[in-house]
Amino acid sequence: MNSNGLLQKHWFQVSLHFLLDAALFVVGIIVAAYVVFALAARGVIVYRDYYWADAVQVYWSHFVVSGLAFAASLYIAGLYTSHSVNRSGYRRFFLLGTCLLFAAGILVGMSYFSSARPFGRIPLAVGAGIVGVMTALHHAYLLYSLKAAKERVAYMITCPFDEGEMRIFSEIGLQHFDFVGTISALGYMPTSDTRVLGNANDLEKLAREHRLDRVLVTGKAMNHATLCKQFCQLRYSGITVMPLIIVCEELDQHIPLELISPEWLLNASGEPHLLYIKKVKRLFDIIASVVGLVLGLPVLLLAMLAVRVTSRGPIFYHQRRSGKFGRDFHMVKLRSMCIDAEKAGIQWASGGANGSRDPRVTLVGGFLRKYRIDEIPQLWNVLKGEMTFVGPRPERPEMIHELARQIPYYEERMLVQPGITGWAQVNYPYGATVMDARRKLEYDLYYLKHMSLFLDVFILLDTVRTVLFGGTEGRVRKVEPAVMDKWQRLKTDDETKSKPKALGAA
Repeated sequence: MNSNGLLQKHWFQVSLHFLLDAALFVVGIIVAAYVVFALAARGVIVYRDYYWADAVQVYWSHFVVSGLAFAASLYIAGLYTSHSVNRSGYRRFFLLGTCLLFAAGILVGMSYFSSARPFGRIPLAVGAGIVGVMTALHHAYLLYSLKAAKERVAYMITCPFDEGEMRIFSEIGLQHFDFVGTISALGYMPTSDTRVLGNANDLEKLAREHRLDRVLVTGKAMNHATLCKQFCQLRYSGITVMPLIIVCEELDQHIPLELISPEWLLNASGEPHLLYIKKVKRLFDIIASVVGLVLGLPVLLLAMLAVRVTSRGPIFYHQRRSGKFGRDFHMVKLRSMCIDAEKAGIQWASGGANGSRDPRVTLVGGFLRKYRIDEIPQLWNVLKGEMTFVGPRPERPEMIHELARQIPYYEERMLVQPGITGWAQVNYPYGATVMDARRKLEYDLYYLKHMSLFLDVFILLDTVRTVLFGGTEGRVRKVEPAVMDKWQRLKTDDETKSKPKALGAA
């Protein structure tokens, strides 16, 4: 069942469906133009006296832009994610129809404003019907594959530390997997209330008997010499052996801090493409920030007027933040809080997760924050090279020092340029605790490893969804602090035991 593609590269699958929907829109409109003009040429219907090829030549760029807008609106509606499987088929196809009407409106608007001959209503109506049928079939298949794509997995347990990891798996992967049971290894018998399939010495036999698709293991087990030999035999039999941290990356696009090791960090640092980071990303930032400042100027002026009229104090708010490699810069925003917001010292910004509002936020400021209008001035920071469009949000130096003391690997997020929006911002609601900062870091670390042009584009589309509809898709993983502390102690004890003793030690 490995061919179902559930754990194939997530963004490859998303990009594939995105481009397929865009192509279906373009093909559907072109086919409709051919049918209508062919019928007109044969006298079946009365229509314009030019060939469909002429229409394609005139409007091909309109078709492409509208097709991309169609796919982008489907992504913003959340129809490509694995979480969309929880939506009813009726709602899914209602959203599909709405996005189709939106793309058709863009095609009509572009043809009216850029051509002496607007694209006809008859071929547009026929094309919308063809596109609707093709994309409905595509998304019916996508929905079916999401529901049917469950793999039978077992988890190998070698020590108490592994049982802690298995708890993380139960919180993340049960909706994607059929959990068959555990396999004991290295003489350790699991103590948790799970079905034990057998011993790792019979690994290949157990995999056949229980029709396993995957065996999930810890990084420690992957590096064990005896187990590694068995894993290789298993993989050549067509059964995948995979560390849990990779499963989290592919299923939920985040990196649980409990699973991170220095080895993972070192491997992750070699993933991002330097050419993209240094050249393409910077070029995009310059162009987009200039365009954004020009187009956003009317909105910015109105917002500045609203801030001035409704509250005392300066219009803009300057604050020291830590950028790439910890270099400080002054971030500028429209002031959305009262002028004495931090008279009691530095505080977390709260509100947004449960509908509550930070009491320090002004009435106009709440509106500006909800629709991210207060962040338009940060385009100036982007143009100056202090920030980028997509990246971990910059934090205040004082908070970074405190959070780094409590959260492992927190300073790793400063290895790249901070951004106006980021993977954590579109996946996790507003947070006002250390635990929230910890969870956001899990998404930031994922971005650090997988950053690319495609991912940045999708994050920008997710930002549009967040601004328009508010909230995230509910991918928050909650772990009780007491359980986490206990598991962290097991991890520390396990790592301490595995360290080689110093020379001369007893």
